[in-house]
Amino acid sequence: MFNINYDRWVMLMLPMRKRKAKLFAWLRALCTPVVIMYNIFLAKRSADLYNVLHDSRVFSLEAMLNDRFDNIERRIYIDDGFAFDRIYIFQPDENKPLYLGSVPLHNEGDYADTGVDFIVNVPEAITLSNQDLIEMEAKVKYYKLASKRFLIYRTI
Repeated sequence: MFNINYDRWVMLMLPMRKRKAKLFAWLRALCTPVVIMYNIFLAKRSADLYNVLHDSRVFSLEAMLNDRFDNIERRIYIDDGFAFDRIYIFQPDENKPLYLGSVPLHNEGDYADTGVDFIVNVPEAITLSNQDLIEMEAKVKYYKLASKRFLIYRTI
């Protein structure tokens, strides 16, 4: 339906007795803006079809990111977010010093009640510029559900 060969179309529209090289070249030149618009339309159509085929599901996000940033080895994957429980020791006003042994320390965003919903793991082996990371974040924001929070981690 969208497969138009403008060179052939121009040739078919010419009467047989007027099919000369100069006239054909002139008509092709006249059709050039239309051909350019047609090619832009095809590129936009292809991009829109790709967007429609992907959504916020994990496999779809992974496929989209791997298609764009790691097309051959497809090493980008998505995990659930951190869900560490908070360990409450005592309130500061209780003033009860306590030996704890080893307690893992996490960032503020790593806990279940304040953290992220999913993590995009991108291996260090994939070379990404700052522009690529910005594009990756924009693509994830475009496809993810509105309420979901995420982080992009560079993994080893």
